[in-house]
Amino acid sequence: MRLKFVALSSTSIAILALSASPALAQAAQPVDPNVQAQEGPADPEAGSPQTDDAVQTATGEDDVDAGAEIVVTGIRRSLRSAQNLKRNSEQQVDAIVAEDIGKLPDLAVSDTAARIPGVQVVRTGGEASQVLVRGLPDFSTTYNGREIFTAERREVALQDFPSANIAALEVFKTTTANLVEAGLAGQVNVRSRRPFDFKGLEVAGSVWGLYTKQADKITPNANVLFSNRWDTGAGEIGLLLNASYTELQYLDSEPSNTDFVADPVINGQRVRFPDIQRLFYRSGNRVRPSFNAAMQWRPGGNFEFYAEALYQGFRNKVDDRLVAVPLYGGGSYTNLQFRQGTNVLDSGTITGLADPIFTFQGGTFNKTNTYQFAVGTIYESGPMRVTLDLARTDSTFTGSTESVDRIFAGRTTTAVDFDIRTPQFTIRNFDPFNPANYFFDGLYEEAQESQGDDWQARIDAEYELEGSFIRSIEAGARLTQRDAHREFGNRFAGFRGRNILSSSLPLDFKPTPSGFRGTNVQSGFNSFLSPTYGSIRENRAELRQFVINQGITCCFGQFTTADPAPNPTAVYDANEETLAGYAQANFAFGDRIEAIVGMRAVRTETEIAGTSNVAGVFTPVEVGQTYTDWLPNASVRFRATPELQLRLSATQTRTRPTFEQLNPSASLGAPDPLQGGRRVGGGGNPFLRPFTSDNYDASLEYYFSRTGLAAVAVFRRELEGFIQNATVDYTDPTLGPVRVTGPVNTRSGRINGFEAQFTTFFDFAGLPEFLSNFGVQANYTNLDARTQIRVPGTQLFGLERLLGVSKHAFNLVGMYEGGPLSARLSYNKRSSYLDRRDERGDEQGGFYREEAFPPGRLDLSLNYNLFENATVFFDWTNILEDPFRVNFSSARGVVPRAEFVRFLRFEETTFSLGLRMRL
Repeated sequence: MRLKFVALSSTSIAILALSASPALAQAAQPVDPNVQAQEGPADPEAGSPQTDDAVQTATGEDDVDAGAEIVVTGIRRSLRSAQNLKRNSEQQVDAIVAEDIGKLPDLAVSDTAARIPGVQVVRTGGEASQVLVRGLPDFSTTYNGREIFTAERREVALQDFPSANIAALEVFKTTTANLVEAGLAGQVNVRSRRPFDFKGLEVAGSVWGLYTKQADKITPNANVLFSNRWDTGAGEIGLLLNASYTELQYLDSEPSNTDFVADPVINGQRVRFPDIQRLFYRSGNRVRPSFNAAMQWRPGGNFEFYAEALYQGFRNKVDDRLVAVPLYGGGSYTNLQFRQGTNVLDSGTITGLADPIFTFQGGTFNKTNTYQFAVGTIYESGPMRVTLDLARTDSTFTGSTESVDRIFAGRTTTAVDFDIRTPQFTIRNFDPFNPANYFFDGLYEEAQESQGDDWQARIDAEYELEGSFIRSIEAGARLTQRDAHREFGNRFAGFRGRNILSSSLPLDFKPTPSGFRGTNVQSGFNSFLSPTYGSIRENRAELRQFVINQGITCCFGQFTTADPAPNPTAVYDANEETLAGYAQANFAFGDRIEAIVGMRAVRTETEIAGTSNVAGVFTPVEVGQTYTDWLPNASVRFRATPELQLRLSATQTRTRPTFEQLNPSASLGAPDPLQGGRRVGGGGNPFLRPFTSDNYDASLEYYFSRTGLAAVAVFRRELEGFIQNATVDYTDPTLGPVRVTGPVNTRSGRINGFEAQFTTFFDFAGLPEFLSNFGVQANYTNLDARTQIRVPGTQLFGLERLLGVSKHAFNLVGMYEGGPLSARLSYNKRSSYLDRRDERGDEQGGFYREEAFPPGRLDLSLNYNLFENATVFFDWTNILEDPFRVNFSSARGVVPRAEFVRFLRFEETTFSLGLRMRL
């Protein structure tokens, strides 16, 4: 009987072999305790009944370097597990596997994703905050194969998963019908551990301190895992408990220019320069508590039962602050220096600004609690295997923002520098620490809440056929019911011109922490007096009462001592029911050719309710729609040799619009004579359809040793139905002519890509022995991503670069593992990308564009085994400390193009030192 699942001993996680369905692996697939390793004893580190070599033997793979004496330790173990997962998967998948319990190679899972071929990230606040898979953010997220999300979003941020709790991160770049339907870009699965992954009792934990250089703060971090399994009269039972706490204090420092180029006449000459220069400190504190538990029970016979629970928490205290210096309308401009041969200002001194210097201090607190519970059973008898899985997810987000706005008192003299590398300014003859130098300008507030929950139920079945070229037939169904709710309210009270000293506010004031540590940027002005985060959050009622007592000069929203009331047009309730069914056949033509053909059909019913505002009259509105997606897949794998295989696949994926985009609420004003009598406004679009991608992939993979892999892949994505905001004119039978701006399905696009990767340790016969301790990983991705945009001045569309996508990205990792020491030095780099585009289509032409230049990033990870089960570890991220830079180009009418720095972001560098132990 052919084995249907195997263990990745190096990480104590279970994956399915070639003969089994990945969909079944999603249902808490156990390791069969009766399967014994065919080569050598069980891996003592992994605690699993199989070795990695048994993975290859059990799945029909030849042991390509049998007889070589290799010491399997942390990094090697991780590479071999990831290699086996990729080699044996039915899909094109890349993964990173934890070296040990609590040890992924990065502090955040989103940063780990950046080391996978085809994945690009944007980093802010000490971690990767946005992840793109092959150029797109539209991927689905699953946890142990189950869909997971936060509040009203359709996915979960990868950085919300503590890396210490993760066994593996898997990026599915192609899909099959038995997977939960993926997004346009594919699917990212986070895999946890389960009790039957271990032989018996396992207790492990880590504690470490994390120091952030810019914030100059040390924060505590810890995780602990307990797992055990028992033989009882009722069968074998396993229990696993895993908890973690992570905290990060961050400070990103940004000097910036506004995105508008002014062109005033100064001393009889037209001069061009950004009209505002700013200093922004993006700072805060993130805390992520997390807990997961798993129980497995084999009562005997053909059944296994399991239960899993996950809790993820997120607490974010944002105390960002800004200083904005308006440079237009100054009393005098002196010491002007221009770029050679142009009227573009390079530097100068401005005295007597018409508008005051503006500053705000933020006090935001965001909180998310996400829970997921699942129960299920696995039944296997002969050629038949059936799994049942029921899951419940519940997520709530609350956010509260306070912004205390102030202006500098009196007129100031400002020296500005628009250097193309580092824009900065200095304020002269001004004491930034004197309370009498600040006036209260206003109070801005936000309050929001989002809630989302769902039920997921699925059944999967596989039947193996003997003596036929059809190896197995799979079928299944999945039913989900999802609810989402969001409400949002904001208000502002302004006091400009009242000359109210900010020191009269019921707040505490202190000098702000200085940014740009280790540089000379903004050395003339980098700290000032500002209210503290704590006093803003703790004295909100007193602050609001102060605003009410002063009388409000200008505002929107009703001010009380309570939180802002929700705006009716920003409130919606959504219900979405989906019924998915699939059928899939797995073929085998001899020993070398395997094929999969399948179809997944998904019927979606959506009801979403909101409120429309027409000239101050609020009316409830509810809209529903029903549609069916047909998602075919076909793939072929050809094994030229035991080491060399070719994969070809064609699939279709889709991404649903967000609930916020579907919100039927709209705000329309009264008929406007200046708009031809139209009512003008905006809102969501409840009639949006999913946008789709036809995907074509090919890869060639060569597995030349236990840790050796060389692979190349080419792919094409044909995209249709991108959602973007557009302005539409139509005649409503009741309201008459209407011009509304909102999301619509419009553009098409395409992505052509190439990936290459190489991994090995240099433990080959014939090489000097000392080289066997060294290894290397390298991967490269090339993306040509284009989307349709309107050609300025015409009604035609042409292809333009897709926003946010770098053409080139690569990772280079050097590894060492010998004796008690292991080390990894990683360099990550992506080329520039288009961050923003605004084309003007009038007769004058013109454009505005922002180009982002991510820095190269160098990270170091060290581990030293003090004893057999005790390891000291040290991590150093962002060693080079090069800033993230965005430049902008602007042209209006016949005026030549001007280029300036939009902003520089000096990102956090982190140091962590800790102890990891296992009992």
